[in-house]
Amino acid sequence: MDQLTQALINGGQTTIANVLLQHYREIGLTNEELLVYLQFKRLMDQGETFPDANQVAQSLGETSNTVFQHLHEMLAKKLLTIESVTAADQKIHDRYNFDGLYEKLTLALKKGASAETTTTTGTQENSRQKVFKSIETEFGRALSPMEMESISKWFDEDHYDPEVISLALREAVLRQVYNLTYMDRILLNWHKRNLTTAAQVEADKQRGIENRLNSAPKPQRQTGANAGPKIPLFKLGEDQSK
Repeated sequence: MDQLTQALINGGQTTIANVLLQHYREIGLTNEELLVYLQFKRLMDQGETFPDANQVAQSLGETSNTVFQHLHEMLAKKLLTIESVTAADQKIHDRYNFDGLYEKLTLALKKGASAETTTTTGTQENSRQKVFKSIETEFGRALSPMEMESISKWFDEDHYDPEVISLALREAVLRQVYNLTYMDRILLNWHKRNLTTAAQVEADKQRGIENRLNSAPKPQRQTGANAGPKIPLFKLGEDQSK
């Protein structure tokens, strides 16, 4: 048995639906993201539920940061989720789930791609991507897959407004606390106070500033012994040297 035949047998095969290859751009998947998905699917078909991004990067001739960025974009577009499952060894393991990719493909095939829907979806995805990129810029590093999943939950489960998330990021940066846990506490605090829009958050901050100014002690005019030095008065034309 020659080396190629042995490699073909041992390596197995990865099957990809032709309908995905035909419509992948309609669901927001780029050429680069499709290649990343195929590499992850290859490893997942071989039994790896949470493939190493470095291994994928090596196959693609890219850096691991580039692969993470593509995963980040797919998370933002809800084509991918990261799940925590309990394995047979009773330990909790993470795994990639690309079901969202096929759910969007199903919707695209059923409903078609109307101009209005495409515009609305594109706007929402751009808002998500802007938030992800802003956080990475302010934190000065690439986000981990679990951090990407946490941010996605702010959108999909908590339904936070993107502008409100950006304000929480600004608060964290002003306090030089560069982590999502601190941002999550800020967002939860605003949610409990029913501050759900950026305008409401800004108005609440302005009220707080005004209340502090109004409650601050006002300087009182000094009288009597505490008064300032007296200023002598002179009449016009009077010789002041006397």
